[in-house]
Amino acid sequence: MANLVVALHSQQGFDERGRLSSHQWAEVPDELAVTYMTGGLKRVRRMAEAYTRCDYAPDLMRRVRAVWRRGEPQFLLRPLRMSLLHLGRLRQAGTVDAYRGHFEILGGAIVPRAAIDSPLGWPEDLPWAAPSAGEFDIEAEQTRPPYLGVFELRVYRRPSGCNVHVFVRDLPLARRGLKGWLVARPWLPLTSAPNLAFLRADVQGVARELDHAVQIEERTHDGIPEPLPPLRPLQETFSALRPS
Repeated sequence: MANLVVALHSQQGFDERGRLSSHQWAEVPDELAVTYMTGGLKRVRRMAEAYTRCDYAPDLMRRVRAVWRRGEPQFLLRPLRMSLLHLGRLRQAGTVDAYRGHFEILGGAIVPRAAIDSPLGWPEDLPWAAPSAGEFDIEAEQTRPPYLGVFELRVYRRPSGCNVHVFVRDLPLARRGLKGWLVARPWLPLTSAPNLAFLRADVQGVARELDHAVQIEERTHDGIPEPLPPLRPLQETFSALRPS
């Protein structure tokens, strides 16, 4: 059994438009990276399903329940069953050294009506991707919904080990009244505390499977997170691996 150190990083902030970006990531050593990098997109799918179970964060699980309807997860406030956040279908893409899955944010009680009425333009670094599984409306898939932000899970290969990312980008949130009070709760889904708890539980679960012990070190960074870089085209990735 190896005793491993895993660094968890967190950066979260509001931009000039009042939209939240929250980035948490784990630096996974070689001994654990094999599980993430050989799992491919199936591993990302399992991570997405585990995130919506909410059982990694007791405060979150006591207050929020997630349900999947027609392949789209929603976070419901207990016991009112108010839909705090409504996400779209999981969409995935990957190369030989990166796997990515993202949910489009479709709305919810804590998303201001003004943001829904005046959505942002889709970022160029977020290309369209097909849903990962399940039946879907082909005609509906031809038109992207108004852009309210994305929730993303990503695994990157490093020269040694890999990085596992949870990234929430451009999320508009209510700032006043009951909904503003809910937004300020540290257990709110897609924010730093639940995201860190998820990463911690996921890394510890992989370590147990491989019979390793891990020590978690948490580090907080100031400022607003920058968007993750787009995945390189597959042909570029393969060309980089060819001998010169």
